[in-house]
Amino acid sequence: MKIHISADMEGIATLSHDEQAERKGLDYQRMREIMTGEVQAAIDGAKEGGADEILVCDAHDTGRNLLIERLDDDVEVVEGSPYELGMIAGISREFDAEFQVGYHSMRHTHAGVVGHTYTYTITKLKMNGTVLGESGLGAVVAGHFGVPLVFVSGDAHAIKQARDLIKNIVGVPTKEGVGLWGVRTLTPKRACDMIRKGAKEAVSKIDDIRPVVMKKPIMMEIELESPLMAQYASQVPLVKRADIRTVSYKAKDALDAFSVFEVIMRLASYARVEGQL
Repeated sequence: MKIHISADMEGIATLSHDEQAERKGLDYQRMREIMTGEVQAAIDGAKEGGADEILVCDAHDTGRNLLIERLDDDVEVVEGSPYELGMIAGISREFDAEFQVGYHSMRHTHAGVVGHTYTYTITKLKMNGTVLGESGLGAVVAGHFGVPLVFVSGDAHAIKQARDLIKNIVGVPTKEGVGLWGVRTLTPKRACDMIRKGAKEAVSKIDDIRPVVMKKPIMMEIELESPLMAQYASQVPLVKRADIRTVSYKAKDALDAFSVFEVIMRLASYARVEGQL
């Protein structure tokens, strides 16, 4: 049985501020250790459930966060960035299931923790009318390959958003927001214990969880932080301006949608540097 694990950082236990997830941040080295521990816990649970091949994608920021030497020697890791398929780089039809570890909620989620969708320039992402965050977008791309998302750990609202999208998914909440930069969190050890148990359970439920497959063509709508971002994005061929901050694109499939999403996201980040409008 082959499992793909996408590992993010903002959803891990204890993290409450985006500065902690930045390489120059005061707590970054400690967050790396906690992130690595949670990924290893998911590996342990997957193996206890019967997985015999595991690929981990280091999906946070530069993709150079996990302390790989602390992971089991028989797993492989996709590290560094940029890479194809973003946060679930390495996914293919060969896998039986997708796991997400350390995930967070989407932008503007009440009581969510540092919620965003890839960057803070994206305020809302829709595909065929369904609002998606990073977890949902990953599930859609995995679904293109027929792979179900069966396990998510992280921010309590990330878990809720995944459950709204996927029936029977196993979710392990490690914390919940109690203020703009405040959390009520499990200890890292308890979080790892629960992740291990949840991952084992998720493997047993693979046959009960359907991949997220979007009807084609896929109508993608991206609401951006500023009008300038939308203006730049609308210059991408076949991307249309929907309103002052929103663009739309009709994609032939999920991979096409994701590719255009990434281009628009990067254009938006460039526009953010140029000013507030």
